[in-house]
Amino acid sequence: MHDHPATKTCPGPCNNAWRRAEAALTETGEEHFITPAWGQPVQCGACVERSRHQVSELPELLVAVQLEALHGTPLKLAGTIGRVGAPNWPGQAARLLLDRILGEMTELQADILVQRGIWTDEIRPEPVSEGHLISGTTSTLLAHWDWAMQHHPAATEPHTAGNANPGGQAANWYRAAQFFTRRDNPRIQMAAPCPRCHLKTLSHSNGESYISCRNPECEVLLSRQEYDQHTKEVTGAIIIDHAA
Repeated sequence: MHDHPATKTCPGPCNNAWRRAEAALTETGEEHFITPAWGQPVQCGACVERSRHQVSELPELLVAVQLEALHGTPLKLAGTIGRVGAPNWPGQAARLLLDRILGEMTELQADILVQRGIWTDEIRPEPVSEGHLISGTTSTLLAHWDWAMQHHPAATEPHTAGNANPGGQAANWYRAAQFFTRRDNPRIQMAAPCPRCHLKTLSHSNGESYISCRNPECEVLLSRQEYDQHTKEVTGAIIIDHAA
């Protein structure tokens, strides 16, 4: 395995292509030239920031799901694509999704706070309304997100279904809520290729403060300043190449 003696490779989606290439190297001996993203110390900064952004958007998404449940969205709009069967009553699909996501969020919150010694059997929060539960749980997760992404016992697990990596859980909640509420924002294609996978897959949505790679094997995250610098470097390389 191509590993670094002092650090570990990030278990996030940023290293999907590298993991497949390493598996092929082990099985067939086929060499590759893919450079992995390293953990800082466990998960890389891009994966931490991506998942933090996803958690921060959950309150708005969950309130939208909540409204569909409260107002009984008609079945044809209830987000049942890919489900087996249909809800028994309007709004049931929204209620089931909300219960699942919020239940998993509060479970992760309790897990983190117990491990950090903040909650004990004697110290537990008082019951609150669902709206306050959504906002309070989100705020708590964000406050402890750096610790969770680097020190949670499941932080080393890949971001795949069935694992408890906090970043993987956040991505699952975010995608499910976005799909259900049909809030997949139109993406604006960026001109420069991705600095990691070199594909023309960089894009952003209106209102986003970052630019992301839509290649599921990369998913690099860039600030506007980083993208601008990358664009200057790409443009400079093209000019030098043409001059030669």
